[in-house]
Amino acid sequence: MRLVYLGLGSNEGNRLHNLLVGARLISRRYDILAISSLYLSRSWGFKSRDFLNGVLLVRVMDNPFVVLSYLKWVEGVMGREPTSGGGYSDRPFDADILLWEGLTLRSPDLIIPHPRMRERDFVNVPLAELISRGYPSLGYTPTTGEGLRRVVSYEALRLTVPAPSPSFHPSV
Repeated sequence: MRLVYLGLGSNEGNRLHNLLVGARLISRRYDILAISSLYLSRSWGFKSRDFLNGVLLVRVMDNPFVVLSYLKWVEGVMGREPTSGGGYSDRPFDADILLWEGLTLRSPDLIIPHPRMRERDFVNVPLAELISRGYPSLGYTPTTGEGLRRVVSYEALRLTVPAPSPSFHPSV
């Protein structure tokens, strides 16, 4: 089993609802060990409605390509349309593999660690929050940017997202 950080985002429809439903779908296959607070951030790479973003720490038994396939399935169930030309677009739900315990990977379909995470406050701020709460860094030191507003605390999310596995205890 491996620990994996996933970045989540939504800028269409009821963003909070979309993230919660997406997290529940992820929890059907993988153990959610931690969830960050949710942060409001400007769209990145295109002009649109602000995103609601957060980070999950999950425990997986599948290989990275199976996890990627499952995340793409969740995105589709949530109504995400594939983009043509590889550009950015609005989406009801987005999930990216950010970090994978003990793994660096470069393939045409998947790069781990995520290649643009260092540039993105909407990844770094929630990731830094989880690491500051004692969850493992998986070898990554997030940059902490400015300009994000926390809109839903992780304490409130614990009431709606499946509880972390009782066998996982972060080192503090």
